[in-house]
Amino acid sequence: MRIFRLIVLFIALTFNVGCLSLIAISTMGTVGSGAPVVFHNSGTGKGESFWIAKYDDVIAATSRAAEALSLELKEKKIEKDQTFFRFCDAKKDSIDLFIERRSDTMTSLKFDVGWFGSATFGRLMVRQIIDELIDSGDFLEDWQPLEGY
Repeated sequence: MRIFRLIVLFIALTFNVGCLSLIAISTMGTVGSGAPVVFHNSGTGKGESFWIAKYDDVIAATSRAAEALSLELKEKKIEKDQTFFRFCDAKKDSIDLFIERRSDTMTSLKFDVGWFGSATFGRLMVRQIIDELIDSGDFLEDWQPLEGY
């Protein structure tokens, strides 16, 4: 059992050598703007973000983002406080987006590209939605991340 622990420790240390670990590199650049968004990539093709923007504005920005990326709408379900989108690219890779009203001024978005899908596809979609919200002036705050943390 002791040898097994040492092997696991050695493997973990091997993946975290150098100036930046792979974990830090994978989270860099997910949302690099001063947009009022918090983003978390949870692995296995899934991610979640929270937005300081109205629910209806995020829904509209999502549709514009899909159009800008030339994605095909496969499924859309709109309810009072939650919306589901499924989009596909030209190679039939899909992304599921679940948008939910959290308050009058806060909206959450979860994406899922599947176990074998590219999380980068999801991050690109989130960045395009952010760009659409910025262009339309729909963010409710001029938010800048804290410096020095």
